[in-house]
Amino acid sequence: MENANQKLQPATTSPRIYVACLSSYNSGVLHGAWIAADQDPAGIHAEIQSMLAESREPIAEDWAIHDYEGFFGHHLGEHESIEDVADIADLIAEHGRLGAD
Repeated sequence: MENANQKLQPATTSPRIYVACLSSYNSGVLHGAWIAADQDPAGIHAEIQSMLAESREPIAEDWAIHDYEGFFGHHLGEHESIEDVADIADLIAEHGRLGAD
């Protein structure tokens, strides 16, 4: 039997976000990528741009965070600042669950 703390553990130990291409999403196609959030914001932005470049949609510029893991209950919005996401992920990487509060 699991205890309450085990249910709060994320599926992955490192915070990550699923970023979706909104042009694809609006066309009924799921296109996105899981991106490690505990990296420099420039790295996250680069991975988002790479994901958008691989879209089949001719104008793939807009994106949104559609899922996330490893944030210990901290809520992220669809249009959360990548700088804020990276800051929170760094705090979690350094302090564990306390970094999410």
